[in-house]
Formats: sequence, structure tokens, C-alpha cells
Amino acid sequence: MAAIRTRRAAEFNVSTDIRPGARAELASGWPLLVAATVGSGTGASSLIFYSLGVFVAPLQSAFGWSRGDITSAMIYSSAGLVLAAPVLGWLIDRAGERRIALTSIPCFAAVLYALSLLEGNLAGFYACFFLAAVLGCGTTPILYTRAVASHFDRARGLALGITLAGPGTAAILLPPLLVSLIGTDAWRQGFRLLALIALASWPLVWCWLRSTPASAAAQAAAEGVDRRTALRSPVYWTLAVSFALVAMAASALVVHMVPMLKDAGLDAAHAARVASVIGVGIILGRLLIGWIIDRLFAPRVAATIFAVAACGCVLLAQGGPDEAPIAAFLIGFALGAEVDLMAYLTSRYFGLRHYGFLYGTVYSCFWIGIASGPALAGWLFDAAGGYTIALWSIVGLFATGSLAALSLPRFEALKHARPA
Repeated sequence: MAAIRTRRAAEFNVSTDIRPGARAELASGWPLLVAATVGSGTGASSLIFYSLGVFVAPLQSAFGWSRGDITSAMIYSSAGLVLAAPVLGWLIDRAGERRIALTSIPCFAAVLYALSLLEGNLAGFYACFFLAAVLGCGTTPILYTRAVASHFDRARGLALGITLAGPGTAAILLPPLLVSLIGTDAWRQGFRLLALIALASWPLVWCWLRSTPASAAAQAAAEGVDRRTALRSPVYWTLAVSFALVAMAASALVVHMVPMLKDAGLDAAHAARVASVIGVGIILGRLLIGWIIDRLFAPRVAATIFAVAACGCVLLAQGGPDEAPIAAFLIGFALGAEVDLMAYLTSRYFGLRHYGFLYGTVYSCFWIGIASGPALAGWLFDAAGGYTIALWSIVGLFATGSLAALSLPRFEALKHARPA
């Protein structure tokens, strides 16, 4: 019977001996997890993305900029991340995570402080957002997931989920914190507070984020797929394109959820409460999916999650405001699981030899999807005079991502491409 259970577990890629090793890894690696979680929650991809909305009204009042002018800063920030991510990954593979993080954190904080000194120059505002993304790229999950994946194997999915819960926590805590501080005329103090928050992870990184030991690095390099081989692999491009499509769908829903619900008849306060359920789904998605993919075949888990998110959009399209809380939770769950799965699958398929570069390029595709999704949904709304076509297009994107995940092979399929 034991042999039969082992054979069946192998068929479904379920680990039969994960808990003891996972506990040992978590017991020895919790300081690294704390540093990585706080670091990713106070990094460029979190502080910039989740704080900009709070500054819209104060900057309008201070300089007379339009909402479009202010929110266009995300285009420059996304462009900076897309351009810098592959270079950062290449540097991490050579210089290690700790040195780059210790340099990038104060540079990112300095740019945030520079935003508090602006005097109405819109070009300078855009330049600061671009520089914040480029100089702060070493504070993003690209770096922290590399450090975590190097230490954890049996509990890698859960460890990545814990790490990536940092940005989800920032999504919940940061807006009310800033609103309570800046009001309508203290926006400069808001940017200075963001600079201090960005620096909070520096001592944790100094103490607890250690570079991979030489022996472990050598083993990881021996097990990793060659960069050129990976870039020629259909698996790599399936990951990059599918996660970009799902990111496009999820970001469009995150940005347009409140106006969509207001158009459906909800007042602004009720719509905002429903939209906040997305943040809850993000955190639970990252933790729960991280735990699950340590036990079940991750691509099938990804396909299931994306299909469930598509069902949430169908509920939103058919049921309207009554089904909105369930739909918001499912959408947040999918968005939370996506970043976790992206890091996990990159490390499992291609190893850690060139993980920084490979994950950095996949992350760039992910951010292209994040940046383009809201604009695409807005164009469809303008063309159709409503969100119906946009919602069904988003359903199609989630469904395509689900089918792409189902097409992925088993992890062992790429072992022949790894150096002996």
C-alpha cells in the first residue's frame, strides 16, 4: 500500500515527505523571511503603486494638475521597472542580493524625498517616478524572491507566499496611514513619510539578508538551466505571456472596480468597501497558494485559480453589485497568487543559476500587463459606453491564462537541459 501511495503521489506531483524538511527550513530561515517580507512591502513596487491615489487630490490643489496628469506618472514608473528588471536580475546573479539591496534602498528613499521638494514641474514629477523605479528596482520582489528561493526548497511555495504578502499588507495599511497624515495640504510630509518607510527595511537587510553561501551557490548554478536554453524554451515564453495576460486582466479590475460599481448604482463609500475586499484576497491568495503549491503540481493550481477568477468576472457581469464582494475576493485571490506562482514556477523550471535574469524578464512582462490593463479597459469603456465588453474581455484573458498554465509540462521535463 505504501508503494501504491508513493506511485500515485508521483503521478500527481504531490510530495509525500514535505513537512519535516519544511519545518526545518522555516525554523532556520525565519529571519530571512522577516527581512524579505518587510523589504518587499516597503519597496518600489509597493510604495509607488499603492500610494499614488492618495496624492491625487493634494497635488491637484497644489499645482492645478489634472487627474490624468498625475496618474500618468505610473506609466513612467512602469517603464522604469520594465527596463531595469532584466539588468537587475543579471546583477543579482553575479553580485548577490544583499549588496544590491543595501545600495538600492537608500537610493529609492532619496528619490521619494526629492518628490517632497517639487515646485510644480510636471516633467520633474515624472522623472522622479521613473528614477524611483530604476534606482529602487533592487527593492522589488525580483531580489527578495531570489534570496528566499536560494534558502528554501521544501517550503519554497509557502516562503514565497509569506514574502509576497508584504505588498498586500502595504495595500491595506498604506492608504489610510497617508490619508490621516497629509489631508489636502501636507502632501510634502506624505512623501517624506514614504522615504522613512522605505528606509525601515535597511537594518533588517543588513542583519538578516545574507548572500547565498558559496557551496549553495555552486549547487544552484549546477542545477540551473542555461540562460540561452531558457530563452529558447516554449515554457519560458508561455510563463511570460500568460502572466502578462492575467496581470492585464487583474489590474484592469483593480483600477476600475470602484467606478464600475458606482455606475451599477452603489454609492462611493460602499463601492470602496467592496473594492477593499481585493486586498484581503491578495494576502490570503499569496499565503494559501504558497502552501498549496508545495504539495500539488503548481501549473494545475495556477490554471484553477485563473479559471476561478474568470468565474468571478462572470458573476460581476451577470449579477452586478449583489455578487461584487465575491467577485472582488476572487479577483484579489488570483492577483495575489499570480506573483507567488510566477516566482515559484521560474525557480522550479529553470533553477537558480540564472534565476535573477529570467525572473526579471518575466517580471517585466508582468508589469507591462499591469500598466496596460487599466488603459485597455478604459478604452473599451469609452468605445462601448459601459463595462460589459471590458468585463467579457477580461474573462477571456483569465481563461487564456488558465489554458496556458494547463499546457505547461512537468518540472522534470527540463532536467535534460541542465548541466551535469
